[in-house]
Amino acid sequence: MKTQSFVLVSLALAGLVGCGTPDRLPEYSSAARAGSPVGSAVKTVEGEGVLVSLEPFADKARCETYFALNAPAAGIAILHLRVENRSPDTTWLLRKAHCKLSLSGADSPLGDASTSRSTASGEALAITGAALMGLGSTPILIGLGSHQVKHATTVQRNFTEKELPDKTLSPGQATEGFVYYQMPKKNVPFHGTLQVSLVNTRNEHNNTLQIPIDYEPQ
Repeated sequence: MKTQSFVLVSLALAGLVGCGTPDRLPEYSSAARAGSPVGSAVKTVEGEGVLVSLEPFADKARCETYFALNAPAAGIAILHLRVENRSPDTTWLLRKAHCKLSLSGADSPLGDASTSRSTASGEALAITGAALMGLGSTPILIGLGSHQVKHATTVQRNFTEKELPDKTLSPGQATEGFVYYQMPKKNVPFHGTLQVSLVNTRNEHNNTLQIPIDYEPQ
């Protein structure tokens, strides 16, 4: 899917967000799950000194808390990733576009071989089927109230600001954030493997780690 920028989401998205959405939603980090039963859903894998932790955001309550959106109902799978470089002498380059999801089964609309690159935040919102207005346009949002516009722009901003960043990780450094994928079917569980690839900045060697994922909407 070609990356695009979007500024407003229309009626379909507005129907998925709650009323009274604040301007700023809570931030989330791996430290927030300490002592939480949700921590049991976290999976980790380590290779060549890189540790990757994956946590699915599959429950409505947490998606609405941190994104003001019932993401599973909108058909968006939200995954939280933390990538830590534990190597003593290697620097790794992480690119969000190199995080790929391969699904079990052949019923996925995600692309060839049931594999998809991570979806940009604007594209994730487009998955809702809402009418999206481009940054270069001057849209007239007929029937969209000011509160709905506020909700939609809040959702847009949070998806963008909370994305996993591209990052060069020196020894001892870590980064975290969210990646988004289109679900095969809205509110339906799916299983697959998340592939995270990093590049050694010294010799361009690829370090690919794979994490099994069980996405169970709640």
